[in-house]
Amino acid sequence: MKKFLAAAALAVAAVTMSAQPALAVETGDFYASGIGPGPSDAITSAEKVARLYARNTGWLDSQCYVRGSDVRSHFYYYSATVWLYCQR
Repeated sequence: MKKFLAAAALAVAAVTMSAQPALAVETGDFYASGIGPGPSDAITSAEKVARLYARNTGWLDSQCYVRGSDVRSHFYYYSATVWLYCQR
């Protein structure tokens, strides 16, 4: 019986030791501003700049998405700020 318990304990220890550690998740936040003649144009402009910042630090476009945006109206144009969130 003692041999069986010792073998079982060794088997559990071997499985526990071979388990993969939890992978760390890296995230990044990028903010950028842009302007345009309409609200969607301003957001698109700001998103392009934010994605450029992200690419320059090693992020892929597929790893990032727009998490939020803020559009302001001015006399003859719109301005926008975009929050790009990246995760890998």
